[in-house]
Amino acid sequence: MYDLDGDGRITRLEMLEIIEAIYKMVGTVIMMRMNQDGLTPQQRVDKIFKKMDQDKDDQITLEEFKEAAKSDPSIVLLLQCDMQK
Repeated sequence: MYDLDGDGRITRLEMLEIIEAIYKMVGTVIMMRMNQDGLTPQQRVDKIFKKMDQDKDDQITLEEFKEAAKSDPSIVLLLQCDMQK
């Protein structure tokens, strides 16, 4: 869902576009209330990338996603929360 161009990697821009669309669909106030963290779309992307982008190349590969999800299941919840909106 987040890999918009289908190249096998998620860039910050791709992630930001999806999360901004989610915020627009449900509204920023509702999103902040549901997440209780008050993060803007950019801050949410930064948080996701900080946890998942192991080689700091501003792209998340499938392997990085799998490793991050194994080591910290809260990452999956963070993304699921966004995808359920």
